[in-house]
Amino acid sequence: MDRRTRTIVQLLIIIVATIICGALAYFVSSAISGHGLATASGGMSYSKWQDRFFKIVLYTGGLTGLCTFVWFILSRKIFSISHAIGNGKRTVWAALALFSALLCITVPQVYSTTLGIKVNAIIILLFIVFFTLINYWLVSIFTTPLSFKYTPLGARLLLSRRK
Repeated sequence: MDRRTRTIVQLLIIIVATIICGALAYFVSSAISGHGLATASGGMSYSKWQDRFFKIVLYTGGLTGLCTFVWFILSRKIFSISHAIGNGKRTVWAALALFSALLCITVPQVYSTTLGIKVNAIIILLFIVFFTLINYWLVSIFTTPLSFKYTPLGARLLLSRRK
């Protein structure tokens, strides 16, 4: 596969993974605690709570997907392989992971008060799992260019070939 095709495939992986993680976060979170949170949100109907909750999922998923895209662009276009390994690349990767996790905490907390709905720690935990662990960590492992493929933490475990 040539470089252009590989780049397009990797970008599609990022987009599709963001959409799938967003759908999973929406359906799993609302199924687990949506009914109780709708009642706690001033007794609103479950469907009205879901409509508002969808906006939170959309913004959180989009912003954390952007973290994955930023890592992809940095590792593809900005970082150079001529510098020594460990020259800040893993620090940047980890900072983006931390930023993604912080987005999973702050966006639902801040935006839910604007929308007048309640969210709980279960939703935030599920957002961290779907958006940071899967959509950032796992996707960045498989979309990082070959020259930096072991930069994301845990990549050596998942990508090493055993005989």
